[in-house]
Amino acid sequence: MRATASAAGLEETSADAWLDELEPRRERARFLQGRLVRPMAMGRRGKAFLQTTPGKLIVVMVVLTTSMLAAGLSMSQSMSLRNQSLDTVLNATEPMSAAAHVLSTSLLRADTIAAGSYVQAGPMSEDDMRTYTAALDQAVSSASEIYKGAVEADSASSREIEDLVINIQRDLPVYSGLNARAQVNQRMGNPVGVAYMSQASAIMRTRMLSAAQEINTLTRQDVADEMRRLSQPQWVTLSGFLAALGFLLLAQWWLWRLTRRRFNRGFVAATGLLFLALVWASASNFATWASGHQGFETVSRPWDSLTASRIEAQQMRTSETLALVLRSSEQDMSVHFSSTVYSVNQALRDYEQALNDDDFPSSDPSLIPRAKQAVEDWTSTHEKFTEDLAMGDYDAALYQATAIDPDGDPTAASAFNAVDSSLATLIDQARDAMRTYLVQGLNAMTMVSTGVLLATFGAIIAVWLGIRPRLQEYL
Repeated sequence: MRATASAAGLEETSADAWLDELEPRRERARFLQGRLVRPMAMGRRGKAFLQTTPGKLIVVMVVLTTSMLAAGLSMSQSMSLRNQSLDTVLNATEPMSAAAHVLSTSLLRADTIAAGSYVQAGPMSEDDMRTYTAALDQAVSSASEIYKGAVEADSASSREIEDLVINIQRDLPVYSGLNARAQVNQRMGNPVGVAYMSQASAIMRTRMLSAAQEINTLTRQDVADEMRRLSQPQWVTLSGFLAALGFLLLAQWWLWRLTRRRFNRGFVAATGLLFLALVWASASNFATWASGHQGFETVSRPWDSLTASRIEAQQMRTSETLALVLRSSEQDMSVHFSSTVYSVNQALRDYEQALNDDDFPSSDPSLIPRAKQAVEDWTSTHEKFTEDLAMGDYDAALYQATAIDPDGDPTAASAFNAVDSSLATLIDQARDAMRTYLVQGLNAMTMVSTGVLLATFGAIIAVWLGIRPRLQEYL
């Protein structure tokens, strides 16, 4: 009997064991309910408050504040990013483009001096050696500046520009070494010196100058692309401002229906400030778009034309010198010279045309006539040079090609120096005009960014000051 009773007790105990497992769960449920009582009560009271008129007013104010703050900060941030991009153009991309021009002209100047000194009897003069070394040093310095600008700009073509600069820096010692060998063999009377000089000139023209010209093209394209990108209208941020203004007008209509008061001074002031910010930002976008498509093209065209024509003129000058050594075709050289003169004259016309534009600053009016006269002198002396060369008068042709400070009439060398000096001066002024234009755009964008942000905060403060008397009527 006892065994039977014990067995029955064990069966009953194991059958009720699930009740013991539920007890901890009940304890946890009571603990959680105790913790959630206060938040749930607050939630119910908050829901009840939001259904009242003061609650609705606060909800409308939070929505308005959020929309206006988001629109203002978005516009200010967008303008700030544009400021940074324009600052990058001003301090990295544009200087890189200018350094690319200096690199090309330095390489050409070094090649011209090397070829000119070879055709003259005796070793290279001290002045020529100083100028030649300075040209190579300037080429190295410009290449380093281009590389630094490509790293800072971080554009789509930066990597390609870096590779081109590295190739030029790699070829420079080879070029200078070949020229040194050509000079040594020329002084010793060895004909192999012509081969060394020709090889050095080939490296310069086919590799180094080609790479420099490609860098010129890429850097100019980077500046133009960046300016086009910066001139695109800010549709997203402007639409955000328009939406915030719409919310504000809708809130005023709702407040009028609620309070039967047609105007609220705070809301009216906020509407005026927000509308002013929208008009200011829209006008800035339109002005930026117009200046990016027209104004920048106006101020940059003279610089582009002048730099391209100066490089072409220096190439022509090198061809004149090499013609004494390589006996180049007179017909090919004449065609090249005619094309060069046309490019220089076209660049001078572009500069004259830009002077009539309000965006382009005024300059010395005597620069253009002096440059035109120098081009005419170079044309006449070049014809004299080709005539002497065709007639076999090597000494007269050599004098025309190398005499920098003639006693009487100008030579091809002195006339070219006058043309190059005039173009260099005009290029500096054209670049100053372009940088002045960029600086003015940067200052204008900074003013718009600050003004829009201040107007937005002013509108938010005006809205809260305007709603305060309405809340006091209920609280």
